[in-house]
Amino acid sequence: MPFRPQEIMRPKLEGDNWWRGHAAAFLKNANIPPESLRKGRVSQAKREAAYFVVVLHHLKSVVIAVRGTETPEDLITDGLCRECSLSEEDLDGLINSNYIRSDVKQNVISSFPHYGHSGIVEAARELFMQIDGQPENGDNLREATGLLSSLMGAGCECFGYKIYVVGHSLGGSIAALLGIQLYHRYPNLHVYSYGPLPFVDPVIGEACQDFITSIVYNDEFSSRLSVRSILRLRAAAIQALSEDPAANSAMICRLANKILHVSKYQSGGQEVKISTPSPSGIVTSEDNNHQMYKRRSYKYTIKGNSEQDKDLTFQEATDLISNSDAAILNDNPDESNCSPPCFENSADGVLCENPVSAFMDHVSSSNTQTRGPQEAYLPGLIIHIVPEQTGNYLSLWRGWRFHDSGHRYRAYIANRENFKDINVSPFMFLDHLPWRCHYAMQKLLDTGKANDQHDGSHMV
Repeated sequence: MPFRPQEIMRPKLEGDNWWRGHAAAFLKNANIPPESLRKGRVSQAKREAAYFVVVLHHLKSVVIAVRGTETPEDLITDGLCRECSLSEEDLDGLINSNYIRSDVKQNVISSFPHYGHSGIVEAARELFMQIDGQPENGDNLREATGLLSSLMGAGCECFGYKIYVVGHSLGGSIAALLGIQLYHRYPNLHVYSYGPLPFVDPVIGEACQDFITSIVYNDEFSSRLSVRSILRLRAAAIQALSEDPAANSAMICRLANKILHVSKYQSGGQEVKISTPSPSGIVTSEDNNHQMYKRRSYKYTIKGNSEQDKDLTFQEATDLISNSDAAILNDNPDESNCSPPCFENSADGVLCENPVSAFMDHVSSSNTQTRGPQEAYLPGLIIHIVPEQTGNYLSLWRGWRFHDSGHRYRAYIANRENFKDINVSPFMFLDHLPWRCHYAMQKLLDTGKANDQHDGSHMV
């Protein structure tokens, strides 16, 4: 076999091609020598992150870089958004570290169980085993035998070095949870998470402020993206459409009904539903050969485990529905006419329920329910970078040339509660591009250096 010098110069990464092209590309873009790259993975299955481990002797640092969403497998990890429980091993850096304040540690311990985004949690657990290895005895996860231990251990090559775990988007969230797992072993660790997804409960988000910094650029959608924020955005969109006089009301009603159709109430094997209208209860009038429903009488049934259904009166059904998160729903809405169905309440009155109103009531009741998706938060200390307003507004068509040389930026410490809802703006997706955040940070650093030089010369 012929000798290939690049095989010696370029490290071998898991999943790389035969000429080690991914390693070459990473080394070129990171502008580091080949010997600095110690380990990595570029191809992965679902819930497995791509990563690189780099040693920088001139900075006395070890850097673990986690890649963000790029492949279909990464999208699957993003989509596994149901919350799962965080174990004590997942929170090892908060529970067992001597560098966490006692009150913070006690708050974490006393508020168990904690939860996180299941896809991110599983990916971080797998990456933890890649970075610090499988323990020799297979039980005690605090006795590591992996790469970091061989680099950072007493008398080893990088003993006393700092560890930086960095990542963007999905990679930033995985990096944050990896840092929480490693902090007990390596107190010289700090995580920089750029545009991460919210993935932990508020207690954990607050507890890791000393060693995790989350950086959010302007209106980027990812740092506000969660199941709850999507549900609220959906509700706001339906509400806005329903209030628009120029909108197609029939389409809005059908959309609200379709959304509600997947939210049937189920508890203890029972399902509450409203069956199709009884023909005897419909009063019609002819208008241009179209039937218009003036009043509908519905038969309410409760589905149980038995084969027979129990008929309910209107009042019984109303009481049952009001005590649950069920929504009044017409299973077979009239496609040609989306007027609100009217339910007979008594001899003197009629109760009307519009599908849009039912949808909004359902969202409001869901937000107060303890069941369902939990609220997710960004971890650590949150730095929000925003462009300062200038006289000339840069419109969307300028696209990639948004960053002109005269643009200025401002950074401040933000409250994690401010990132619970998605900001709909022309730049919400473009702001998530990593080079936008990089450019803004570089401008902030240049401005800070210029101010420092100006202050120093003035003092002299």
